[in-house]
Amino acid sequence: MNLLSSDEILDLTENIIHEDTQLHKNHLDLTVAEVHRMDGAGSLDFGGSEFTPADSKIIDPEKRNANDSYGWWDLKIDTYKAVFNESFEVPENTIAVITPHSHAEKAGVIINTLYISPEDDLNDLNMHFHVPVAGCKIKENARIATLRFLDLS
Repeated sequence: MNLLSSDEILDLTENIIHEDTQLHKNHLDLTVAEVHRMDGAGSLDFGGSEFTPADSKIIDPEKRNANDSYGWWDLKIDTYKAVFNESFEVPENTIAVITPHSHAEKAGVIINTLYISPEDDLNDLNMHFHVPVAGCKIKENARIATLRFLDLS
C-alpha cells in the first residue's frame, strides 16, 4: 500500500481553490464551499426501505466589511455539514481518506473521518462536523479537511 503523490492527486481532483497552498507531497487540503446546519431528524432501519436522510439548512456566510471578497460563518454549538469546493474521482484499487485538517482540530471542531471507495457515490460529497460550546468562526474557502489516496495494489 502506498499514498498517491501530489501529481497523481492533481490528476484525480478538480476545482482546487489555490494549488500552491492546498497541495502537499501526498495530500490535498479540502476547502469549504457551503455550510449547512442539521435541522431535521433522519431515520435508519435495517433494510433501508424506511431510511430518510436528515434535513439540513444552508447557512449564508456574512461579510465583515462590504468590500470583503469572502464572508464568515459564525457558528454556535451544533452539528453542521460542510460541502467541499473540490471534487475528485477514486480509481480502482484505491481508497480516498478524508480526515480533519489540523487547523480545524486546533480550532476545537470535531469532524468525522471518511473512507471512500470507487463504488461510493461522490455526487453529494460532504463532511459532518460539530462545533463546541465556545463556537467557531469559519471563513469561506477555509481549509477544513485533508484528502489522501491510498493505493491498495
